[in-house]
Parts: sequence; structure tokens; C-alpha cells
Amino acid sequence: HQDYSENPMIKYSRFVVAAFALASLALSGCYLVNSGTISSTPAKGTNVTASASDWGILHLSAPQGLTSTVNGQLLGQCPSGKVSNISTELATREFFLAQMYTVTANGYCQ
Repeated sequence: HQDYSENPMIKYSRFVVAAFALASLALSGCYLVNSGTISSTPAKGTNVTASASDWGILHLSAPQGLTSTVNGQLLGQCPSGKVSNISTELATREFFLAQMYTVTANGYCQ
């Protein structure tokens, strides 16, 4: 009868399995998408797209300024400064202790 509790290879393999399981749990995430559109007329003009991401912790702190960053990016792509038919998307990816928020917007430069 062998005593496996003293075998270093058994201990090492258990450690590797536990580390892999913990990493898989920490790096996996659920994905939630919220979407909205501000539009009442058919789209005209050049399509413009912008996106910004940031992290939050435990749903206690949400990132600030994502929408204004995306708005500035949209306007920066449009020489006239007028964007219409804007659709926005908030994607939230849930990790073990943190959330990654991504705001994406599409519109048409007039």
C-alpha cells in the first residue's frame, strides 16, 4: 500500500488542477447587452461608430464618462458636428469580482 499524500507529483498535480479551476472561474464571465436607439427617420449620411470601455468593482462603482467619451468620438468623426439616428449599446461582462462596461454607439454624420 502506497501513501500518496507524501508524493510530490500528486501534490503538484492537485495544485495545477486547483490553479486552473480558479483561473477559469476568475476569467470566465457572463455577458449582458442593453441597447437603445434614438431615431425617427430613415438614416442619411455617412455611418460613424465609436466605443469606450472601463471597469467597475462589485457593482459598487460604475465607470464614469463612457457616454461622453463615445459622444466626443462620434462628433470627432463628423466634420459638420451633427450626428443623427444614434443607436447605443451597453455591454456588461461579469467577472468574479469586477465588471467590464463597454458603450458602443452608431450614427450617421449629416
